[in-house]
Amino acid sequence: MASDKQEAIDVSHSLLRQGRSGTLSTLIKTHDGWPYGSLVTFATDLDASPLFLFSDLSDHARNLKADARASLLIERTSNRLKPQTGPRVTLLGTLTQTKNPRHSRRFIARHPQAAMYSGFGDFHFYHMTLERAHYVGGFARAKWFRGRELLSDPDAAKQLADAEQDILVHMNRDHADAVDLYANVLLGRKGTGWQISAIDTDGADLMLKGRISRLAFAEAVCDPAQVRAELIRLAALARDSAL
Repeated sequence: MASDKQEAIDVSHSLLRQGRSGTLSTLIKTHDGWPYGSLVTFATDLDASPLFLFSDLSDHARNLKADARASLLIERTSNRLKPQTGPRVTLLGTLTQTKNPRHSRRFIARHPQAAMYSGFGDFHFYHMTLERAHYVGGFARAKWFRGRELLSDPDAAKQLADAEQDILVHMNRDHADAVDLYANVLLGRKGTGWQISAIDTDGADLMLKGRISRLAFAEAVCDPAQVRAELIRLAALARDSAL
């Protein structure tokens, strides 16, 4: 049985991987360092580090130039009768601009509409280096843990980073029927022509005409061979379920 701390880490990791938006708080430069929080969209790198896209004109971008520290709140509570009983995690870390093409690809894979303006000169991608995390799962269920405990295995992330594009091309070109089955049967999403837009140690992002859906793996994978095995397993499960 997993410890309370490990359960907190696992749920927090799931919230991070499945999330698309959260509340980012920075120290506002123009108002004597007061905390400033607002809704932002985010994606995750292969190791689950959060990724963002900001305009230089945004308050967050201006704040980060003066102080790179920030926190990101991700929650799954708003649809509950008692929101305070739902799971949420606050991530503490530093944000820095990144020109890594993988980061831009992964952000746009999660937020395809961002492709329209991500190339503008005043827009920049940011990567969050996690320091600490605080999980709350309800009354008397709170845990602090180190940021690196939330991340995926670095060796596995590196292997998948090297193989991700080949996996996407192969699946979308040679196994389009399986990708539609993932979306239609396993995720209950309509339409044909779904594509896998990103993949990581914990699952895959599927996209169709700007619609996004998350396909979770049964457990974390460590290398391309395990990705292949899990995608085969999920395709078989989808075919059996469709009968």
